[in-house]
Amino acid sequence: MFRIGKIILFFVITIALSSCSKYQKLAKHGSPDEKYEAAMKYYEEEDFYHSQQLFDELIVLLRGTNRLEKAYYYYAQTYYQQEEYMVASYHFKYFAKTFPKSTYAEECLYLSAYCKYLDSPPENLDQSSTRTAISEMQMFINMYPESDKVAEANDIMDRLRKKLVVKDFENAKQYLRTEYYKAAVYAFKRHLKNYPGSPFKEEALFLTIEADYIYASKSIHYKQEERYTNTLIAYNDYIAVFPEGEYFKKAEKYKNSAKHNIEKIKNKKK
Repeated sequence: MFRIGKIILFFVITIALSSCSKYQKLAKHGSPDEKYEAAMKYYEEEDFYHSQQLFDELIVLLRGTNRLEKAYYYYAQTYYQQEEYMVASYHFKYFAKTFPKSTYAEECLYLSAYCKYLDSPPENLDQSSTRTAISEMQMFINMYPESDKVAEANDIMDRLRKKLVVKDFENAKQYLRTEYYKAAVYAFKRHLKNYPGSPFKEEALFLTIEADYIYASKSIHYKQEERYTNTLIAYNDYIAVFPEGEYFKKAEKYKNSAKHNIEKIKNKKK
C-alpha cells in the first residue's frame, strides 16, 4: 500500500514538472497565437494563475489586433476568479471604457462595481470603499437602465447603504461612550437628518436626550439651565415620534430630573 502511494506521488510530481517545463518553454519561445490558445486553455481548465501570466504578455503583443478585446476580458476575469477584487475591478472598468461597444462592456462595468462590493469591509472599519461601490453601482444603472442586472444592483446598493447607516450610528455612540457629549448630540442629530429611515431612529432620539442631560449636568452653573432645556426639547422630539416607545420610561426620568434641576436653578436666582 505504501509502495503504491509512492508510485502515485512520483507520477504526480513527474506530470507537474512536465507541465511546468512546457509552460516555461511556451512563455519564453511561444508565438502570440500559441500563447493565446494556451492562455484560453489554462482558463478553461481553471488554472487562472498561468492563464493570467500569458494574458499579461498578450495585452502588449495583441495591441492593434482584433484579439485584444477578448484577451483583455479574460485577463480581467483571471483576477476576479482568483479573488483579487480591487485589481479585477480596475481592469473591468478599464475594459468597459476602452471597448464601450463590446458585447462584454455591460458585464464588465457591472463586475467592476460588484468587485468593489465584495471588497467592502465590515461596518466597524472605514467605509470609503463602500461609498465607492454605491457610486459605481449607480453609474452602472445609469448607463444600462434596461439591464437584467439592475434589480440585483439596487439590492446590493441597499445592503451597502445599510452598512453606512450602522457605521454612522456606531460613530455617534462612540462619542457618547468616550464622554464627548456635545459631539454625541450633534452626531445623533446628523444621523437622523442623513438617514431619516434609520432602523436606529428611536435609540438615536433617546440617546440624544441622555447626551443632552449628562452634558447639562457636567456644565458650569450658568450654562446648565439652557442645556437642561435642550434635554426637554430632545424629550419632546422623542415622544412626538415614539409616545409609547421602548425607552419611554428612561426618557421620562431624564425629563423629570431636568425639569427639577431647572426649577432649582430658577429658585436660586430669586
